[in-house]
Amino acid sequence: MIKKVSLCFRAAVIAMLFSATSANALTIVLGHVNESSYEATAVVIQTILERVGYNVAIKKGKPGVMLPMLAEGEVDIFVAGLLPNEDAEDWEDYKDELILVTPLYEDAKLFWAVPTYIPASDVKSIADLTKPGVASRMEKIIRGPSADSNLMIRSKKVLQEYSLTQTGYQLAPGKSADWISGFNANIKSEKWFVVPLWQPHYLSKVAKLRILDEPKKLLGEPDTAWLIANKGTKRKMGAGGFGVLEKMEFSVRSIAEIEYQVHVEKRSPREAGRRWMGLHPYTVEYWVEPEEE
Repeated sequence: MIKKVSLCFRAAVIAMLFSATSANALTIVLGHVNESSYEATAVVIQTILERVGYNVAIKKGKPGVMLPMLAEGEVDIFVAGLLPNEDAEDWEDYKDELILVTPLYEDAKLFWAVPTYIPASDVKSIADLTKPGVASRMEKIIRGPSADSNLMIRSKKVLQEYSLTQTGYQLAPGKSADWISGFNANIKSEKWFVVPLWQPHYLSKVAKLRILDEPKKLLGEPDTAWLIANKGTKRKMGAGGFGVLEKMEFSVRSIAEIEYQVHVEKRSPREAGRRWMGLHPYTVEYWVEPEEE
């Protein structure tokens, strides 16, 4: 009974904190990479900021576009910079005007994977795809996102460096709906196939996958996804509001869960974000409760 009252009290505190949105509130411009995993993160941040009293305007784009806007103050906060590897060059160009606010999640990475119904004794690494017994069973068309995506650009190098072309494999970049549809069909029929993917991604909840070893590191090293702000954002928001941002952390599993609700359960991003928040009230309470003086 005490536990139930405590939960109700915590929910009431959160509801009170969330009731502060005003038509006259300060507007924070939130930028995010135009991909679903970043949108899943941004929608929770947007909802939290709105409910503690800010209006939020959204801008979307690639890191190479958004970071200059962030440095110029056209964007206040950005989801997300992948450091220390993927976005290192852009970060070096603009870091004097920017600050790292909080690590949103760790272990963001690109990889190739196979379903776990393919025995690990047969396929444990990308090099194993060329083994005659494996190549004879494996789907040779490797489907993935658009050709200009970093994943497919790097996957092209993987294809060459591991001699996969000579074994008959070829990349087939395409629209998201097409390659995900192919993924689902392959899983349903338990077909042997390999998929280029990134983490976090909701497909990790759709099927059990095994990430393949890639010793040449052509797909890069794991990164941390950072919330980045313009140096003037803390002054603009005030220490209290900025302090909310500094406490926000997720996990790749959390982001995949929100994505799954959007893409599989067909909820809107805002609905999925709110539902995730409702399932994690203690996390939300920690984020929004004022720091003790």
